[in-house]
Amino acid sequence: MKDQLASETVFTIGNGQIVQRGNLEEYYSCETLPGSYLSGNYNPENVISSKSDHVYAPTFNNMVNAPAWISIIVRLNEEKLDLAVWEVRNFRRVLNLKDCMLERTFEAISLKGHHISVSVKRFLSMAETEVGAISYSVKSLNFVGRISFMPVIDGDLSDYNPPENEPVWNVLQSKTQQEVAHLWTQTRHADYHVCTALTYDLYKNNEHVHIIPTKIEKEKIAGFSTGIDVKSGDTLCLNKYVAILNSSNHPRKDLTVKACELALLSKHKGWNKLIDEHSRIWENKWQNSGIDLEKNPGEVYDGLLSLFRSYQVLEKEVE
Repeated sequence: MKDQLASETVFTIGNGQIVQRGNLEEYYSCETLPGSYLSGNYNPENVISSKSDHVYAPTFNNMVNAPAWISIIVRLNEEKLDLAVWEVRNFRRVLNLKDCMLERTFEAISLKGHHISVSVKRFLSMAETEVGAISYSVKSLNFVGRISFMPVIDGDLSDYNPPENEPVWNVLQSKTQQEVAHLWTQTRHADYHVCTALTYDLYKNNEHVHIIPTKIEKEKIAGFSTGIDVKSGDTLCLNKYVAILNSSNHPRKDLTVKACELALLSKHKGWNKLIDEHSRIWENKWQNSGIDLEKNPGEVYDGLLSLFRSYQVLEKEVE
């Protein structure tokens, strides 16, 4: 896709606690720069002391890329959705400024001629600033078979780090339980701990379905694989709920339990209630800002331009 890296920067969202680049949720085999950043999570620089020992001092210009929470691998039977390879039609990506919602719609045709329509929504909650949620909907336009989703937390960032650099993270625990999975990580030098937990709901034609998933529990990846058979005209929707907690805000010994509890609580609230809580806060912010999104587009543009420039700097530092 044209200008993918620039688009990933422009379509960044955040809530003051978490910042997420506009990466695609599904697998993408061409150039991409995954970016999920947490407040206070910086990589220290090496400073050589007079005794030739390594002393690590924090710097405020090198944010650490946290494990990817947005990943959802989609398959039609054995074919993996990949917008770099499949034919893409009517692609549209919108950042809704009113409630900071990132939305995508497109049609895709696989190498075997399977045709689907996709709608994706993503937000980072302003009401629960440690929560992110994604609604990923796939409608079959001519496909008969099994549509599968693999929602995961992906801590394997080795493909995006220079080979001469040592890994930034230690993975302390990767665990998948019946309803929730989590990945517990630690930055190697700053000893900053992060636990990311996920759970999900699955719907077919707007009806909730419960299917026992396959558990994914690898060294750096935790999550689930689930799916169901469809015919032309059927729609599957997976709602992914994620909690991201860090040791700046919680005792380390409580991270995994609290992250899993918050993810499950978000699922219990459901997509609509989470959106409603989030949107109300944004509505109040816009009302108190004195900016009318329709009458004063110049002020909004200036704010976005400032945001874009700041992330350009961040992108260069990460690269």
